[in-house]
Amino acid sequence: MTARLRPGLLRSLSLATAVLLSVLAVAGAGVYVSHTTSAARDKALADFDARGAVAAGLLGGTLAGSDAQTRATAEQEFSGTPAQLQKRRGKVDLDTDWYAVLSAEGSLLLADPPAAVPETTVLTSDPGFALVRQTRRLSFGDVLAGESPSVRAYQWFNTPEGARIMVIPAPLAQLDPLFMGAINVTSGRSYVLDGQKKIITSTSSAPELEPGDALGNAGLEAALGTEGNGTVDGTYFSAHPVAGSHWQVVMTEPRSTLLGPVTATGRVAWQMFAALTAAILLILVIGVSLSTSASRLARARLHDTLTGLPSRALFMEEAEAAITEWRRKQQTGAEGSVAALFLDLDGFKPVNDTYGHAAGDALLREVAVRLADAVRPDDFVSRFGGDEFLVLCRNVRHIDDANAVADRIRTDLSEPFTVDGHTVTIGVSIGIAVLDEGQEAALLIHNADTALYRAKQNGRGRVEVFTA
Repeated sequence: MTARLRPGLLRSLSLATAVLLSVLAVAGAGVYVSHTTSAARDKALADFDARGAVAAGLLGGTLAGSDAQTRATAEQEFSGTPAQLQKRRGKVDLDTDWYAVLSAEGSLLLADPPAAVPETTVLTSDPGFALVRQTRRLSFGDVLAGESPSVRAYQWFNTPEGARIMVIPAPLAQLDPLFMGAINVTSGRSYVLDGQKKIITSTSSAPELEPGDALGNAGLEAALGTEGNGTVDGTYFSAHPVAGSHWQVVMTEPRSTLLGPVTATGRVAWQMFAALTAAILLILVIGVSLSTSASRLARARLHDTLTGLPSRALFMEEAEAAITEWRRKQQTGAEGSVAALFLDLDGFKPVNDTYGHAAGDALLREVAVRLADAVRPDDFVSRFGGDEFLVLCRNVRHIDDANAVADRIRTDLSEPFTVDGHTVTIGVSIGIAVLDEGQEAALLIHNADTALYRAKQNGRGRVEVFTA
């Protein structure tokens, strides 16, 4: 059994996509500036706006480029049951002062260290919480003022127990050097503001303002609530939202300066190149900081960490591919079909209850080995979750072929296991479903699950075939 998808390739494609988006944003701005036929005044204003859009796009691309890796970290570390989550306290190093795990509705599942629990009481009121529930992607909240201002990062991820949200603080002192290269593209002032118009970071041309401070310009704050650009008290401003947050990049410059001699095309191109370089550096910095265990995390997304078997998601991809191939062969008159076997271990819970979860985990690993040996070379074995497994059988010419695989599995799993020095015996109930014309993978698995339910109803240790 081999997976068609390569985690390393997916990881590389994720980073490459973020870089490509940045390149396209910069290229688009450059093409616009180069080919504009507007008057010098309009061109200067458009150029200024484009710089703000590029800066916002780079920041948004940086946040988006982190989503896949932080999601993988969350799924790897916090996919257990609530009881298992509590056992993770003190064992997960995310290089932050604290972290929290919430349910999709906002209930606290885990806070580490325990002293961070007071921090979690306001998580659901942070705009980042509402945004992550809306987008289901990495999202950021507003500035938390204090001695060390910070923002909270919210990462949506899915687990067998349901969707969850990982929350970690991101100090502004750490974000500042990452964001500065993207917004320092004008001789005026540039800011990254949160939803309350508080400063996340600003260019060195505004030294009197610190992270966490209010913008301090009532006229500009009022204009930012209704306009994307314009002039306030002789100062031109351009504001652009940052994807993945309620933040915005705001760039300002005296109108008289902005409408001076038009910047040469080469100058603009150089600034775009500098912005592109900053974007690539930002993405690489974040990618490197989260890539210590990238290979392990990438595999975890596609394989069960306990047994090493392919995950449910990878099984669905294999099933869809097998169905597509079957339909193609049907057009040529070839025989054969596709079958799914849904397995549920009988007697597994008593092993868990009697000898402990460590013994149960060891037993599941042994079951995975026997399953791999019992199926045919072209069959595909996956752990569905808990003590349930799925087997995909290709080239099934008759229901007897699937029954033969099921019988071998039932025979092999009925042999005693030696687990942590104990001899244990379990059984297995199996439901079989064979693909019909027009079915998709989800329905095939559902039918196999229905047959499994009948097998357990009829006394367990049985094989049942689904019929309409």
